[in-house]
Amino acid sequence: MTSLLKGVFQQIDWAEDEIRRAMRRHPSERDLLYHSFPLLVATHKLMATEFVYRSHCRELLERLVNDADTRPDTAAEVCCLCRDVSLRAPLRSPAAGLYFRMWAAAFPGKPLDDDSRQHHEALEGSTIDDLEAIARRKLAVKNRKLGEITCDGRHDGDIVQCKYAGA
Repeated sequence: MTSLLKGVFQQIDWAEDEIRRAMRRHPSERDLLYHSFPLLVATHKLMATEFVYRSHCRELLERLVNDADTRPDTAAEVCCLCRDVSLRAPLRSPAAGLYFRMWAAAFPGKPLDDDSRQHHEALEGSTIDDLEAIARRKLAVKNRKLGEITCDGRHDGDIVQCKYAGA
């Protein structure tokens, strides 16, 4: 039980850190980002890994500030799917290309065989596009929306001028 709680609290820390980083990137959206924590739910057991979960959070936060749909799968979620499928059967070229593409998008600082990625893109680019669209649509988290925000005018115990206060 202790290790389970430790993992949950670690993910909370990672999510809060990603929210703070997003606030620095988008200071005009601080209030929205402050209230974004409910969107940052881990959807796969691999999100217990810091770099996977942080990527997931970053993509969702960027979508939120850009008023984009937060329901489609993130690149990290598609990578988790590709990993699971690859453990059951070898990936065909388009699926391997999707995995490479999503890995590059989700984890730009992590090693990747870029020659293989470019090879798959050159051979299967349009099919990979189709697979990405299908994966993001079919695996979408239907209720992953921020919804109505209510605020009591306090953030982390401090009185603030939140645009959602009194809403």
